[in-house]
Amino acid sequence: MSSPRQASDGLHGAVGNPPIPVWVPRGAPPDSHLGALIPFDDALPQRLAAVLRLWHVLQGRAQPDVGLTALQRRRLVLALRAHDGHRDGHSYRDIAIGLFGAARVPRGAAWKTHDLRARTMRLVADAIALRDGGYRGLLRVGPRVKLTH
Repeated sequence: MSSPRQASDGLHGAVGNPPIPVWVPRGAPPDSHLGALIPFDDALPQRLAAVLRLWHVLQGRAQPDVGLTALQRRRLVLALRAHDGHRDGHSYRDIAIGLFGAARVPRGAAWKTHDLRARTMRLVADAIALRDGGYRGLLRVGPRVKLTH
Protein backbone atom coordinates (compact mmCIF):
# COMPACT_ATOMS: atom_id res chain seq x y z
CA MET A 1 0.00 0.00 0.00
CA SER A 2 1.41 3.38 -0.95
CA SER A 3 1.06 6.44 1.30
CA PRO A 4 -0.66 4.58 4.15
CA ARG A 5 -2.30 6.86 6.68
CA GLN A 6 -3.76 5.73 9.97
CA ALA A 7 -7.05 7.43 10.84
CA SER A 8 -9.62 6.94 13.56
CA ASP A 9 -11.69 4.67 11.29
CA GLY A 10 -8.80 2.55 9.99
CA LEU A 11 -5.97 2.55 7.48
CA HIS A 12 -6.25 4.64 4.32
CA GLY A 13 -3.93 4.31 1.34
CA ALA A 14 -3.69 3.31 -2.32
CA VAL A 15 -2.54 0.32 -4.35
CA GLY A 16 -1.57 -0.05 -7.99
CA ASN A 17 -0.62 2.32 -10.75
CA PRO A 18 -2.69 4.34 -11.39
CA PRO A 19 -3.44 4.33 -7.66
CA ILE A 20 -6.71 2.85 -6.43
CA PRO A 21 -7.75 4.18 -3.02
CA VAL A 22 -8.36 1.55 -0.33
CA TRP A 23 -9.55 1.60 3.27
CA VAL A 24 -8.95 -1.16 5.81
CA PRO A 25 -11.36 -0.73 8.76
CA ARG A 26 -9.91 -0.30 12.23
CA GLY A 27 -9.67 -3.57 14.10
CA ALA A 28 -9.56 -5.79 10.99
CA PRO A 29 -7.15 -8.69 11.57
CA PRO A 30 -4.10 -8.54 9.25
CA ASP A 31 -4.89 -11.95 7.73
CA SER A 32 -8.62 -11.34 7.22
CA HIS A 33 -10.26 -11.34 3.82
CA LEU A 34 -11.15 -7.98 2.34
CA GLY A 35 -14.53 -7.10 0.91
CA ALA A 36 -16.16 -4.34 -1.07
CA LEU A 37 -19.37 -2.53 -0.23
CA ILE A 38 -20.98 -1.54 -3.53
CA PRO A 39 -24.17 0.56 -3.70
CA PHE A 40 -26.70 -0.65 -6.27
CA ASP A 41 -27.16 2.68 -8.03
CA ASP A 42 -26.78 4.03 -11.56
CA ALA A 43 -22.98 3.81 -11.25
CA LEU A 44 -22.99 0.08 -10.42
CA PRO A 45 -21.20 -1.00 -13.66
CA GLN A 46 -18.43 1.53 -13.02
CA ARG A 47 -18.14 0.48 -9.37
CA LEU A 48 -17.88 -3.19 -10.36
CA ALA A 49 -15.17 -2.36 -12.89
CA ALA A 50 -13.24 -0.49 -10.17
CA VAL A 51 -13.49 -3.49 -7.84
CA LEU A 52 -12.25 -5.72 -10.66
CA ARG A 53 -9.26 -3.41 -11.22
CA LEU A 54 -8.51 -3.54 -7.48
CA TRP A 55 -8.73 -7.35 -7.51
CA HIS A 56 -6.28 -7.44 -10.44
CA VAL A 57 -3.82 -5.29 -8.48
CA LEU A 58 -4.15 -7.38 -5.33
CA GLN A 59 -3.54 -10.53 -7.40
CA GLY A 60 -0.41 -8.98 -8.94
CA ARG A 61 -1.96 -8.81 -12.41
CA ALA A 62 -1.94 -5.90 -14.81
CA GLN A 63 -4.90 -3.56 -14.51
CA PRO A 64 -7.27 -3.53 -17.47
CA ASP A 65 -6.89 -0.36 -19.54
CA VAL A 66 -9.97 1.76 -18.98
CA GLY A 67 -8.74 5.18 -20.03
CA LEU A 68 -9.63 7.18 -23.09
CA THR A 69 -8.21 6.02 -26.38
CA ALA A 70 -5.74 8.22 -28.25
CA LEU A 71 -8.49 9.08 -30.75
CA GLN A 72 -10.86 10.13 -27.95
CA ARG A 73 -8.15 12.30 -26.39
CA ARG A 74 -7.41 14.01 -29.73
CA ARG A 75 -11.12 14.64 -30.28
CA LEU A 76 -11.45 16.15 -26.79
CA VAL A 77 -8.54 18.50 -27.49
CA LEU A 78 -10.14 19.57 -30.79
CA ALA A 79 -13.50 20.04 -29.06
CA LEU A 80 -11.96 22.23 -26.36
CA ARG A 81 -10.14 24.33 -28.95
CA ALA A 82 -13.36 24.63 -30.98
CA HIS A 83 -15.19 25.75 -27.85
CA ASP A 84 -12.59 28.44 -27.21
CA GLY A 85 -13.09 29.80 -30.72
CA HIS A 86 -16.88 29.66 -30.46
CA ARG A 87 -16.84 31.35 -27.04
CA ASP A 88 -14.67 34.14 -28.50
CA GLY A 89 -17.23 34.74 -31.26
CA HIS A 90 -15.38 33.26 -34.24
CA SER A 91 -17.27 31.80 -37.18
CA TYR A 92 -17.29 28.06 -37.82
CA ARG A 93 -15.06 28.68 -40.83
CA ASP A 94 -12.52 30.57 -38.73
CA ILE A 95 -12.62 27.81 -36.12
CA ALA A 96 -12.05 25.19 -38.84
CA ILE A 97 -9.07 27.14 -40.16
CA GLY A 98 -7.63 27.25 -36.64
CA LEU A 99 -8.17 23.52 -36.15
CA PHE A 100 -7.35 22.06 -39.55
CA GLY A 101 -5.35 24.75 -41.38
CA ALA A 102 -6.36 27.24 -44.07
CA ALA A 103 -5.25 24.95 -46.93
CA ARG A 104 -7.87 22.33 -46.01
CA VAL A 105 -10.80 24.74 -45.57
CA PRO A 106 -12.49 25.74 -48.85
CA ARG A 107 -13.70 29.24 -49.69
CA GLY A 108 -17.08 30.36 -50.91
CA ALA A 109 -20.04 28.07 -51.55
CA ALA A 110 -17.94 24.91 -51.26
CA TRP A 111 -17.64 25.57 -47.53
CA LYS A 112 -21.41 25.18 -46.98
CA THR A 113 -21.34 21.47 -47.88
CA HIS A 114 -17.79 20.57 -46.87
CA ASP A 115 -17.21 17.80 -44.33
CA LEU A 116 -14.94 20.02 -42.22
CA ARG A 117 -17.85 22.42 -41.68
CA ALA A 118 -20.03 19.62 -40.31
CA ARG A 119 -17.13 18.27 -38.27
CA THR A 120 -16.41 21.70 -36.78
CA MET A 121 -20.07 22.19 -35.89
CA ARG A 122 -20.16 18.75 -34.18
CA LEU A 123 -16.98 19.59 -32.24
CA VAL A 124 -18.52 22.84 -31.00
CA ALA A 125 -21.77 21.07 -30.07
CA ASP A 126 -19.86 18.33 -28.25
CA ALA A 127 -17.77 20.90 -26.38
CA ILE A 128 -20.90 22.77 -25.28
CA ALA A 129 -22.43 19.48 -24.09
CA LEU A 130 -19.23 18.75 -22.12
CA ARG A 131 -19.29 22.23 -20.61
CA ASP A 132 -22.92 21.81 -19.61
CA GLY A 133 -22.32 18.66 -17.57
CA GLY A 134 -21.35 16.05 -20.12
CA TYR A 135 -17.81 16.07 -18.74
CA ARG A 136 -19.10 13.73 -16.03
CA GLY A 137 -19.24 11.01 -18.68
CA LEU A 138 -15.46 11.19 -18.87
CA LEU A 139 -15.32 9.89 -15.31
CA ARG A 140 -17.17 6.71 -16.20
CA VAL A 141 -15.13 3.61 -16.87
CA GLY A 142 -14.95 1.83 -20.19
CA PRO A 143 -15.81 2.39 -23.81
CA ARG A 144 -19.22 3.92 -23.13
CA VAL A 145 -17.78 7.43 -22.86
CA LYS A 146 -19.95 9.69 -25.01
CA LEU A 147 -19.18 13.24 -25.95
CA THR A 148 -22.78 14.18 -26.72
CA HIS A 149 -26.13 13.66 -25.04
